[in-house]
Amino acid sequence: MQKISISALVIALWVCSGFAAENVYYNWTDKDGIKRYSDQPPSQNIKQYKTIQTTPGSSEHETAVDSRPEYNSMVEKAKEETRQLEQERIKKETLKAAEEKRNAESDMKARIETERQRLNEKIDAINKRPLSRTYDQSFKQARIDEIKKELDKLSNSPDEYFKSR
Repeated sequence: MQKISISALVIALWVCSGFAAENVYYNWTDKDGIKRYSDQPPSQNIKQYKTIQTTPGSSEHETAVDSRPEYNSMVEKAKEETRQLEQERIKKETLKAAEEKRNAESDMKARIETERQRLNEKIDAINKRPLSRTYDQSFKQARIDEIKKELDKLSNSPDEYFKSR
């Protein structure tokens, strides 16, 4: 039993030491003048390179990564392009929403005007209808008053008017 726990302790220490081990990075400039970073050594035709040894979490590692101005410039450019694209998308959505609102308002105005004309035509038809024993002036006026109430409702609250239809 004690041999198993000693073996487990030795294995645990061996595994943990791997996490704390130093990392080796290489830095060189290739034939095209591009600065390269890798955890693998450069090819044999590269004679000058810098070896950077770090432990995880050390500032040297962070310095090695942050000392790539081309990369940092590329990342900043990508971030800026992303910001610009997002602003353009928001602007397009805002313009589209405003256009849809204008179209809806225009459609509602046209619908109101069409309904107003229809109601006025009903009033004209009632006024042109001749009086008879069953259709006297008071009945005619009552019907016109009902239509005028509908016109008022249409003018004051068109949404409510069309919901009731």
